Amino acid sequence: MIRLGITGGSGCGKTTVSDIIRNNGIDVIDADIAARLIVEPGKPALNEIKKYFGQEYITENGMLDRKKMGALVFSVPEKRLLLNKITHKYISEYIEEYINNYSGDIIGIDGAVLIESGIGVRCDYILSVLAKKEERIKRITARDGISCEEAKKRIESQNNDEFYIENSDYVVYNNSDRGKLVNQIKKIIDDIRSMI
Repeated sequence: MIRLGITGGSGCGKTTVSDIIRNNGIDVIDADIAARLIVEPGKPALNEIKKYFGQEYITENGMLDRKKMGALVFSVPEKRLLLNKITHKYISEYIEEYINNYSGDIIGIDGAVLIESGIGVRCDYILSVLAKKEERIKRITARDGISCEEAKKRIESQNNDEFYIENSDYVVYNNSDRGKLVNQIKKIIDDIRSMI
């Protein structure tokens, strides 16, 4: 089975690319969904977060306060590293279990910090999605309901385009032309399928 890692910064359009890949008959694991599942009440990851970050990051109903945690980790790099250290091992376990129960010949793994988390080394190919900063800011503010300043801070806390280009087998640009993006993805899938 070929593992295709899909990554890129916030607002670049990884979800859009993953949907296009799914439309080509390939299942894609979403690490964001895994990240939500592993911090549900009673789960070991949430207990670790509470231990290291404190009760103030847990809501009254026992859930992770994602907005409060996001504000912290996107402004304090050390806290982001700590949160990643806690959650990545549980996300990796979830992904491995999912793959072990999958029978297709190619599987996608969509993750914002795929390379940094160590999951990327277990992928056969890495596909990075890039987009112009202005486009990313527009998408992030619309999607997450945050200000332009907060969106810029989020982008600046993440890796630059050169990082993704250097660590990828494939790079696509998702600025506004969906038809062009679909064609880029189809060529990549055809290329990968030719190697099976």
